[in-house]
Amino acid sequence: MRFQMDVGYSQLNKKGEELCGDSIEIVHAAGSSIIVLADGLGSGVKANILSRITAKTAATMLKMGGQIDDVIETMIETLPVCRLRNIAYSTFSILQIFDGGHAYLVEFDNPSAYWGYDESLLPLKRVERQVGDKIIKESHFEIGVGHWLVLLSDGVLHAGLGGFWNLGWGEEYVGNYLKALAGGGYTTGEWAEKVTGMCNKFYCGEAGDDASVIVVRLRKVRKLTALIGPPRNHDDDETVVKSLAGAEGVKVICGGTTSQLAGRVLKREVMVNLADMISDKIPPTGQILGIDLVTEGAVTLYHTLQHLKEDHKVLEKIKDGSGRLAKALLMADEIHFIVGLAINPVIHDPDFPVPFALKHQTVKDIADTLERLGKKVTMKYY
Repeated sequence: MRFQMDVGYSQLNKKGEELCGDSIEIVHAAGSSIIVLADGLGSGVKANILSRITAKTAATMLKMGGQIDDVIETMIETLPVCRLRNIAYSTFSILQIFDGGHAYLVEFDNPSAYWGYDESLLPLKRVERQVGDKIIKESHFEIGVGHWLVLLSDGVLHAGLGGFWNLGWGEEYVGNYLKALAGGGYTTGEWAEKVTGMCNKFYCGEAGDDASVIVVRLRKVRKLTALIGPPRNHDDDETVVKSLAGAEGVKVICGGTTSQLAGRVLKREVMVNLADMISDKIPPTGQILGIDLVTEGAVTLYHTLQHLKEDHKVLEKIKDGSGRLAKALLMADEIHFIVGLAINPVIHDPDFPVPFALKHQTVKDIADTLERLGKKVTMKYY
């Protein structure tokens, strides 16, 4: 994949309802990612069930290689039409992004998705086609780094209807707001929450309809390489340091001995950040020209693992080496660990805590945790 896809979403329930009548499904298939937003007729439990069936069915069928015509025909057979209003029990938007950069969007009675680049909205050509007795709108287009898409349910466009806005927030004003948010430096999740937050204001805190927003943004893949511990064989010292120095993206060194080794090979000074002595548990970080983060080894890694297993939101308050390392790992999409297998003599000290002594196992646990979070992790031992 030439890019990384960030997806964030937010939902606002109709006033008095415990469940949202809209459903969102995000699945990753071989060679593509599929995002479905379904809007069930009405609100509450019934709408939630109908939209969940729609979203789950569409995502699963496409993941298994089904065609959109098959998906829609299945919907027609599965979900009846409301006899009173003669409309479908669930509308939907489906976005499929392929690894090569091609995107396919199909919309059935949902508001039109927004497509943009940086802080600009882009026109999106839609072609109407009949499948059975339903009319769908399809778009085929190419995407890359800097592009973004926003899928939403009609509760967003209707926000403020009859109150703050006579005719609701509306397509044009929503588009202008999205353009403003695009340049705000927000994550996709924050971006989506900004939109539903504004909806809630226009509804005066009493939403007249379910509102859902999905933000998809394409960016460059973020890479991180970490050198942890010196190699068992001194002949590999130069190899591991030069592998780190020549790597793309963020460069990290963990371990006092390892940082001294890097300084010697790179012929650069190693300094301790005395101002970084902010924790009585975590040793201070260091500095080496050309290296983004230099930390102590075993103790810092152990606490980094704990941070990765806990609530990531609290990391903004943790400024020591373990917090900074955890944040750097969470920011990366692809992580490569270069792990030296030299034995640290300090682990033979009977007073050295056992959890800290098992550094190599800690690194493996960190890698496993990151993989569960969707990161691509590789390891090489020396």
